Amino acid sequence: MKRITVALIGQPNVGKSTLFNALTGGNAIVTNWPGTTVSKSEGVIRHCQYEIHIIDLPGVYGLTAFTIEEKISRNFIVNEKPDVVVVLVDSLSLIRTLYLALDVLELIDRVVIGVTKVDEAHSRGVHINYNLLEKQLGVPVVPLSAVRGDGLRELAERIISVYEAGRREHTKVDYGELSTYIESAEALIRQCDLGLSHRWLAVKVFEGDPETLELIKSRCTSLYEDLVELREEASRILKVDPAVIVARSRFKHAESIGKTCVIQVAVRKKAPSKLFYHPVYAPLISIAIILAVFTLAFNLNTGFPVASILESVGFSELAEAIENYTISSLIERFLEWSSSTLKGLLGENAISLFLSEAVLGGVGALLLFLPLIMTVLATIGVLEDTGLLTRLAVGVHTLFEKLGFSGHALFPLSLSLGCNVPGLLVARAIPSTAERVRLIMLLPFIPCQARLVVLLALATAVRQGFLLVVLSYIVAFAAFFALGFALYKWSTMRSESVEIRLLLEQPPLHKPIPRVVWWYTWWHTKHFLVKAGTIIVLANILFWLLSHVGPSMSFTDDPGESIAASFSKTLTPILKPIGISGEGSWIIALALIAGFIAKEIFISTLLTVTGASSVKNAFTTIGVSEQSVIALTIFVTLYVPCLAALSTIYSETRSLKLVAEAVLLMLVVAYTSAILAYTLALVLTL
Repeated sequence: MKRITVALIGQPNVGKSTLFNALTGGNAIVTNWPGTTVSKSEGVIRHCQYEIHIIDLPGVYGLTAFTIEEKISRNFIVNEKPDVVVVLVDSLSLIRTLYLALDVLELIDRVVIGVTKVDEAHSRGVHINYNLLEKQLGVPVVPLSAVRGDGLRELAERIISVYEAGRREHTKVDYGELSTYIESAEALIRQCDLGLSHRWLAVKVFEGDPETLELIKSRCTSLYEDLVELREEASRILKVDPAVIVARSRFKHAESIGKTCVIQVAVRKKAPSKLFYHPVYAPLISIAIILAVFTLAFNLNTGFPVASILESVGFSELAEAIENYTISSLIERFLEWSSSTLKGLLGENAISLFLSEAVLGGVGALLLFLPLIMTVLATIGVLEDTGLLTRLAVGVHTLFEKLGFSGHALFPLSLSLGCNVPGLLVARAIPSTAERVRLIMLLPFIPCQARLVVLLALATAVRQGFLLVVLSYIVAFAAFFALGFALYKWSTMRSESVEIRLLLEQPPLHKPIPRVVWWYTWWHTKHFLVKAGTIIVLANILFWLLSHVGPSMSFTDDPGESIAASFSKTLTPILKPIGISGEGSWIIALALIAGFIAKEIFISTLLTVTGASSVKNAFTTIGVSEQSVIALTIFVTLYVPCLAALSTIYSETRSLKLVAEAVLLMLVVAYTSAILAYTLALVLTL
């Protein structure tokens, strides 16, 4: 295993010792620093083929060696040169505790900032934009709660990433009127190689750091005299001790960061509502609120379920009007206009088809997702910021516990209704490793917006299509909870640690803060774009090429003559048990393969290859019965998620075996459920 030496440093009372014990599990070697009575703690953790040795440095306010603790911490970083330094700052006193972090950042590049006590921050009305804080500092920032164990895994991952990445640009303090003198000192120090940051040494000279001055005096006597003279000149001209300017500038820089990254509101402590602890009412109320939130979000973006309900009771014109002016419909019309305009400018040729269908199609798929995802994230952000989300988690915990999950599962479960990718990403916050793994394997069963779009299109091909969509959701959630319970029981039988617990502090309720909600929404949206967006666009381009290049590697505008079609024709036998056979059955197989890339491509592939104007006409052309459509709908709901979701599973677990197990589980469940649905549909129509 590769070894990484990490120095853990922070100001007194920042929660450093508690975090050190949480990281090392209490298995640490405690001695004294040589020649002192100050205790020294060393611990080891293992993560991703790395052995991380953590040295717990004494609590200090800065690296200016005036106290024994400061000398120990400073000398360890300067002389031992740890691979990575983790600086802890207190979420409850961010500006004050950032002072040390800014000092360390001038000395060493490989730094990770850990923000402690985040479990207490929200309850006290403190909201921190960790993403913006990371951008401002230029180094990784990890929110931590040693009490709940939150962020420990991510901290280890960020330590490894910083170690592997090496040097990086980070924030620099503006020392104002002293900057010119510091630059002059830097130029002098470059003449003598001391093996340390020239800027840090220059700043320490003006702070009057005795260790730095002694080092320079012993190694470069003439340089020492010039630097002392420069410091005296600065003091004389500026009429203030340079050390005061350094301290004031650091605090000013920390304050400017705090103003942009931290919002604090006054909150009043109230007794927790007993309603969310009631064994019967709490789950019902919590689920009702979540359903109401997602019904509103889905209706704004797709018109479902309001449009479907209106159509079923005879208000077809009103339902059509709603569907025509949803966000998804408006985006679709814009994309169609863009595609036709592009083809009009370039003409009907391979280049225009590639740009309009492959590139624009991939971007369009992303655009169709974004509104719903941002709407869902914004509503979840409001629930979390107000303190209501934790109460909903408490409310469903009793019910979820009976099914093998904790109330923590509500958050990733809810996000997965918009998109599985952010749902999988936030599952990392689950305290129990066993529950987290179960969730990662099963969250792809939850129908995302892409699958909802496909379900709504398939529903137009059968009578009572609205009921088919509802049935698909019921089947998906039944599969999720049934398999979750089975895996939980299986783990119990194997005597694995499967404790179900809910570690959530109940923050006081308050009005949502728009800026905080936006922070939350944009941070998760950005992660979706990074994780899923690139894969969706590239995968769409790849699939377009496979469906427009023939076996002879020549371009074809007939998908039936493509490489993708040739492969699809070998898979048609597996469709026979759900009643799909004949010459056109390969088109369904091709659409299912396309759906693996991104679910919404299933419909576009079906319509493009058949040349039909609607899904119902496409099925008629292929010769698919209504019973087979029902079975196919169930299969599409449950089978392998999109490529972006699978890549996220791998990135979160680093286990190809787990990805393969998840894929196999979904295929088996989807295929079995589809056959059962087809058989049942045949029986009911006899």
